[in-house]
Amino acid sequence: MLPERIDRTKPLSLYIHVPFCRTKCDYCAFYSVPYACVDESEVQRYMDILISEIRALSDDWQQPFRTIFIGGGNPGMLGYERLGRILREACRNGFAEECTIEINPENVSDDIISLSPYLTRVSVGIQSMDSAVLKMLGRNADIASNEKALSILSASPFDFNADIMTAVPGFAPEATLRDIEKIASYSPDHISLYCLTFEEGTPLAARAVPIGDEGERNALLASWSFLADLGYRHYEVSNFAREGKECMHNKVYWDLGQYIGFGPGAESSIGYGMALSMREPESLDGYLSKPELTCYPLSAEETEEEVLLTSLRTVYGIDKKEYSIRFGKDFDTTYGSRIAMLDSRSYMNTEERFSLTEQGFLILDRIILEMAMAL
Repeated sequence: MLPERIDRTKPLSLYIHVPFCRTKCDYCAFYSVPYACVDESEVQRYMDILISEIRALSDDWQQPFRTIFIGGGNPGMLGYERLGRILREACRNGFAEECTIEINPENVSDDIISLSPYLTRVSVGIQSMDSAVLKMLGRNADIASNEKALSILSASPFDFNADIMTAVPGFAPEATLRDIEKIASYSPDHISLYCLTFEEGTPLAARAVPIGDEGERNALLASWSFLADLGYRHYEVSNFAREGKECMHNKVYWDLGQYIGFGPGAESSIGYGMALSMREPESLDGYLSKPELTCYPLSAEETEEEVLLTSLRTVYGIDKKEYSIRFGKDFDTTYGSRIAMLDSRSYMNTEERFSLTEQGFLILDRIILEMAMAL
């Protein structure tokens, strides 16, 4: 089941993609399929294939996955019984350190407790507590659904994350601050704050105009400051957490750790000094007809580029000792001349680590491009 390049001395995480949604939000460019347009036999076929893939991987791996993440789409469309079946199979070798499910507010109910003891964390797509903003985004959920979901999760045994969208056209930064304040009143352990992006071909891109770089900068800086005042640490470009509540699964991605993804379009990455990138068939039809991981071997240089792209998104940045072990060369020797060309306010460079500040987060793509020129 597992390619030879996997490093069996290192942990392995599992990602499961559930492609079903009630309807696609106006800003969303991720692959998803309206549940009403799918025959029940196709949903059952999806479940059968997914369970068989997880079982085969578990039989080969023979130990618990470090983290498990069920994302979408909207996994809540499967219902709690099917989600429980997936989690039981994924945990047949033992419980993961962290197990997360994404879900839309309208699918959250008291029955979510049935997913314990496998589930440890829930990420709910609130986006806004303002009806006008939700309408602009083309969301299914309304304020009542958002409030109900937040109430249920705040009383549950699970850690939970709430997504918030900012830089929405027609709304000042203060609108996001009101969203943050309302959502924070439910004491989520983690908040993800995303800047609205306009993807080509989406309904939003056809009827609205982005607020521009300066507007986005103002919205982000105001939100970042307010979240810090509320006790949420800015540990990744778009993510904030109370002490000890960072998302372990996403840190696997940002450290370019090992993970296997199952489901339409799901990606995987295994290996260490040279990664092996894999992807499932892009569509539900393709996945149902021939589920097969397509492999793309990366060179050491390409793997190093991936480390730049992922690790510099976090306040932890790049561990220089780990970099030396992974790539067999010295970080400061490789990147010193490029770092010297950066604004000193945008990064922190110690003997142990190189990481970006919030000023650096604002120009992340520019910094990564500059540093990649050293390769």
